[in-house]
Amino acid sequence: MPPRPPTPKPQKKKDPLWIPRAEVSEAVRGTQRAFQIHICIAMGLISAASAPITPPTRYKENFAVRFQTEADFSSVVRNLGQFPTHQSHKKRIQAARIYFYNHAATGNSLDKDVAMVEDLSLTIFYTTMDQYGFKSWCPDLSESSSSLYNNCHQTLAIDSFQQACVMGGYRRFSVNPEYYNSTTVLAQIYDSYVFRTIKDKSRKEARDPGALERRKESNNTGKRRHTVR
Repeated sequence: MPPRPPTPKPQKKKDPLWIPRAEVSEAVRGTQRAFQIHICIAMGLISAASAPITPPTRYKENFAVRFQTEADFSSVVRNLGQFPTHQSHKKRIQAARIYFYNHAATGNSLDKDVAMVEDLSLTIFYTTMDQYGFKSWCPDLSESSSSLYNNCHQTLAIDSFQQACVMGGYRRFSVNPEYYNSTTVLAQIYDSYVFRTIKDKSRKEARDPGALERRKESNNTGKRRHTVR
């Protein structure tokens, strides 16, 4: 009796939010990378060893009081021009620059990219955050990407990024207006990066504290060995 053929392993179901690199055209990659860096700045992630924080309970409670429905948030978006904004964000930008600079010498590509972002992009992000009434930008990765809370954070990220691109804040990344003007494209990039890539990092760090830092050090060691050869 011939041996029974091995049972094929069941294929993993593809995450609908995940966009494999092979499916991203060369024309989109500059815009994709710039938006990912924009998101990292918003979340305070300055290296591959960084994991996002969980939104503080008080922050979510304040959000729930102000935005009880999608209509509440839409009303704010429609009337952005009527909300006062801070005249200067020099102190916040300076603090961010120091924060980024202190991590830029690690040789990690994320650090280098963040250091390349112009002050204009930071000014636009902080101003937009003020206009939306956000004290900080902290999506909840434990919730659905389509929850009201997370949808509002996505809208702020896309809005501020588009403004920064139009004003030339990400020109060093060769952003393409065909893609940064497309809310649909940016929403796909956002969901894939925040609710797949960053969320996976957050889970790994929660299961094994320090795992991201060890992986980063291992990658840097491998790069140094390759350079020596």
